[in-house]
Amino acid sequence: MKRMAFLVLMVVIFTVPAGLYAQEYGVYVKVIEKVEGGFENAVKSTEETLRKNDWLVLASYDSNTPEGCKLRAHNIVINSPKYSKQIMNHGPKSAFALPLRVGVYEDETGINIAFVNPVSINRTVLGDSAEKEFSVSMMNRLSDVIASAVKGNVVKKQIGELRTKGKVGGMGGGDFNDMIEEVYKQQDSGSLLQETALKVKEGILQNSKGWKIIYSLEFGEQGVIIYGVSNPKVEARAYKIAGEKRETSSYRFPGIDHAAAFPIEVIVYKEAGMVKVVTLDEMYRMKLYFEDAGKWAFMKNMRMPGEIEEEIVEMSSAKLK
Repeated sequence: MKRMAFLVLMVVIFTVPAGLYAQEYGVYVKVIEKVEGGFENAVKSTEETLRKNDWLVLASYDSNTPEGCKLRAHNIVINSPKYSKQIMNHGPKSAFALPLRVGVYEDETGINIAFVNPVSINRTVLGDSAEKEFSVSMMNRLSDVIASAVKGNVVKKQIGELRTKGKVGGMGGGDFNDMIEEVYKQQDSGSLLQETALKVKEGILQNSKGWKIIYSLEFGEQGVIIYGVSNPKVEARAYKIAGEKRETSSYRFPGIDHAAAFPIEVIVYKEAGMVKVVTLDEMYRMKLYFEDAGKWAFMKNMRMPGEIEEEIVEMSSAKLK
């Protein structure tokens, strides 16, 4: 009887799914390829369909591609009030999982559309046990919405780094909360959040290194303000590095399929009576979104994350001194 019970238990273990998060998920979901109707139409139709399905388009812009790249990439930054409310229930640091981003990009076969996978990002930012079903449901829903926007081959394929857990390990990895870099903090005076956010914005707008504010998003009840920033030179270099090991004679710049990795978040929030300005450790963030570039790519470009973070910290704090 004991042997029979053991065999039954083994059958159950190996035939019943281990749970939604036991599966392997990519940092991005490629929804559709060989899109028909041209690049501009793909962008326009995707934006319109997202709006019709209760997504706010916070920004829509052409990503800067590497020198010599004749293919195009475009980034659509989106937010759903219902989705963000659920995520923000986990505290101000959960803002790093918001908003989501959709990349429209070309490769040697035609036009493709992909988006940042909420399943992968949420279990990194929130933890493996948080919002499992909700994240998978949102991934599937957003896939369906984007697939309905244009004609083409629907693939719904996991791409980018494939992970079976939220923690990003190895060189440059670690626990997510340990990777949040404090740019500034001050005891809250009641109006300090808005005052600080305005100074952060002013500092970014006046920077001389080419950084731009792509979007801003405020959660008043939670006391959180997000600025999404990007730099054309940083985008182009990141995409070149991301695709180097996948380059072929017919497709030299495959890394533009990571367009949805940008913008980078600078966040102002209230926590435990303090107002803080934070960003992610840039080596960690690069690993989060570009780890599939490989260890050699990171080793060859070790200085890049530090340079990016230094510029972000400098401009974000420029008016706070």
